[in-house]
Amino acid sequence: MRIALLTDLHANREAFAACLEHAERALPDRYAFLGDFVGYGADPGWVVDTVMNFAARGALCVLGNHDQAVCNPPRATMQPDARRAIDWTRAQLDARQIGFLAALPLTAIALALPDSIR
Repeated sequence: MRIALLTDLHANREAFAACLEHAERALPDRYAFLGDFVGYGADPGWVVDTVMNFAARGALCVLGNHDQAVCNPPRATMQPDARRAIDWTRAQLDARQIGFLAALPLTAIALALPDSIR
């Protein structure tokens, strides 16, 4: 079984698209997105929508700390620059996208592998 693992996308549309293109050539059986879909990059909406589309087709997705920060009030200990980045990111996302992130689990257990792979 081939699993495409993608993590720390950080709203970087160009890098994410390149990684997806590379992964698709390997013909994965399953995709897993391991959090931090937002943060730093300029395209949080596109990245979240793309992950949401994969999730709708059965991809495993978990919440990252940057995703969690966008879905919750800022912590008092958050640095001012980080707070501004989170506030900007939150303003780029619609309620559907924030709801998707907020509903993601912190952990996930994948289905058992077939005996031939163990």
